[in-house]
Parts: sequence; C-alpha cells; structure tokens
Amino acid sequence: MGKINSKHIFIVYLIGLVNFVVVKFFGDIQRVIDRVVSNKAQKVMGYWNLELIPFRTISSSIDSYIRVGMVPSSINLIANIVVFVPMGYLITFVVRRPSFIKTLLISFASILGIEIIQFVTYLGSADIDDVLLNLIGSVMGYAVYMIYIVLQNKLNKGIETNHGTEK
Repeated sequence: MGKINSKHIFIVYLIGLVNFVVVKFFGDIQRVIDRVVSNKAQKVMGYWNLELIPFRTISSSIDSYIRVGMVPSSINLIANIVVFVPMGYLITFVVRRPSFIKTLLISFASILGIEIIQFVTYLGSADIDDVLLNLIGSVMGYAVYMIYIVLQNKLNKGIETNHGTEK
C-alpha cells in the first residue's frame, strides 16, 4: 500500500466538503431530492436561490443571534468559516511554492465553483456572503500554516544551535 500524502488528504477533504456543503447527503437521499424540488418550486414562484447583496445574510444571522441566541442561521455563519479553515491550510501542501495569493486564488476559485454548482443544480443557494465567509475561513487556515512554519523554523534553529554547541 502506498504512502498517504497531503494530496490524498486534500482530495478526501474536498470530497467531504462537497458532500457537506453542496449535496448534504447524510444517509437520506429523499431529503436531497426534496431540497432540489423545493428550490425549483421557489424559483418558479420568483424566488431565486441567489443572493448577490453583500452582508445581507451575515447581518441577518448576527441580528438573529442577538435577538434569539444561537439559531441555525448563526450556526451556519460560523460553519461557513470553520469548514473552510482546512482548505487554506491544506492548499499550502499541494502547490509548489505556497503563497498567500496562490492560496487565496485557489480558495476563491473552489468556493465560487461550489456556489455555482449549488445554484445550477438547485442543491442550495448561491450567496455572496458564503463566498466572503468561506474565504475568511481559508485565510485563517493559511494563518495556521504560517504559524506552523514559524514554529517549525524556531524548532529547527533550536536543534541546529544545540548540535553546534555539542562536541
């Protein structure tokens, strides 16, 4: 059996991400079908599964949290960030010469792809706030990577210093 590497982990993460964010299949295919049917029916009634006004969903979720406490919309707000933290971290291990810009661009393209898939397939709604929140999560993942690199460099310098003084 071959060695599991970061590319394999990234692929498994992406598959899980698409299921969790787009398909939302958790054992009951009928729920997925019902969601598609409902979204199609809403479109026929004039309600598109699309939100292009920035911060509308975010402010609504924050308002709900202030008025009622932790509700599904505020949990969704937090989840939109947390679920994308691994993306920002893992991208750095699958690209050559990782950088903030590369991580941001790959994350943005992936997130935009997810939003388009949700819109086209009626599996969910496309929301500009999701893109913003997902990018925040990805940037946080990149920050974790940078902390990892700094700590690794300090550890390596400490090991080099110890080896240099031992005789």
